[in-house]
Amino acid sequence: MCLFHFTHLLLFLIVTHGHPGHACQTAHDCSLLGTCEHNVCRCDSGWIGRHCGHANLLPLNITHGYQNKNEASWGGRPVHVKGKWHLFSTEITQSCPLILFMNNSQVVRSVSSIPEGPYIRQEVALLPFHHNPQIIGPTPDGYYLLFTIGTTNTDDALQIDCRSGVPSQCTQRKNKYCRGTHMPNSNGRINLAWSQTVTGPWFSKIILPFNASGNSTDWNCENNNPTATILRNGTILMVYRANSCKQSSGGGAGAGGEALGVAVASHWNGTYHRRSHPLITPANDTGYHEDPFLWQDHRGSFHLLTHNQNTHNRCGSKVAGSSCGAHLFSMDSYTWTVGIDAVYDASVTLVNGTTTNYQTRQRPQIIFNKDMEPTHLFNGGGFEGPNQDCEQKTHTYVQAFVGGRR
Repeated sequence: MCLFHFTHLLLFLIVTHGHPGHACQTAHDCSLLGTCEHNVCRCDSGWIGRHCGHANLLPLNITHGYQNKNEASWGGRPVHVKGKWHLFSTEITQSCPLILFMNNSQVVRSVSSIPEGPYIRQEVALLPFHHNPQIIGPTPDGYYLLFTIGTTNTDDALQIDCRSGVPSQCTQRKNKYCRGTHMPNSNGRINLAWSQTVTGPWFSKIILPFNASGNSTDWNCENNNPTATILRNGTILMVYRANSCKQSSGGGAGAGGEALGVAVASHWNGTYHRRSHPLITPANDTGYHEDPFLWQDHRGSFHLLTHNQNTHNRCGSKVAGSSCGAHLFSMDSYTWTVGIDAVYDASVTLVNGTTTNYQTRQRPQIIFNKDMEPTHLFNGGGFEGPNQDCEQKTHTYVQAFVGGRR
């Protein structure tokens, strides 16, 4: 092998696998999920691997989480209030599968005495159309915040009735009235709802409107999948999936791929200002990143867990991207690194000792103990197959981290 090719091979190995013979030189080599001690990563609780990039999870009990035999759900996250866990999750009304989320999504509150559930449905918190909720709080002034894709207007006439089966026309992707054709046209807008109690009442407003600049080629024409955290000074840092509207009003892969953007508000009820540049785009060559979940750790570093799909995802193939989790990390929330390893993939061990595969595993969200150690991972997912763009009844699953004490 010539010296040129050997040098480039060595550089490739260093970039993709770390320095030969060493696991780390700094905490950055440990994904900021651990410390570097004597060239070896000492991982924080909940994380394992040479770079601390794998979630260390206990076996899955598929009866835990939120299971509704009549309605599909699609992930969520609970908060702990007065001895109970209150889970806010997406529910798809009228027995429709996930693919009809733009017509039928609402947010429901369910309750359990333990974080893994099972959760018992209590009420509808936000009527259609509201989707992809994340709850945080309480804020320093005592409010719980629900970030969603959403609208303050409800139009029941736009919902699809699947109680006698999915209408045949809804299996056609470009059908005018169903299968995610932006009716109502509120996908691409981020909504904030707030309340002083988890039982409501909830008040809401749109905080990132659709195509705010009027430039149809902007990278952040559509804004979806919001996630947020409260900084120590009360500032809200929000990350969202962004899409260009160049090719379609729907965004997504048909409109140039999925980027992640950042917006900041000095107070939760203030104005959310978008940063001008994306956090990551498909040009970074690590696949598409959506469904971000954001947190700040006990050291002050920032982390994102994303659904990582399309070519070059961290699970190694485009097909694997339907169930791939990626980790991004930053010291300052401006400059981000994509972790080398997949946080999880489709494979999961069940409590009976068998191993099976998700057909789709997305919408990751984590809860933490008081020391900011992860205790439970929530996903929207499904085991039915094959996954034809999620034309199936999905549910909200939860898996405990090893050592995840509360």
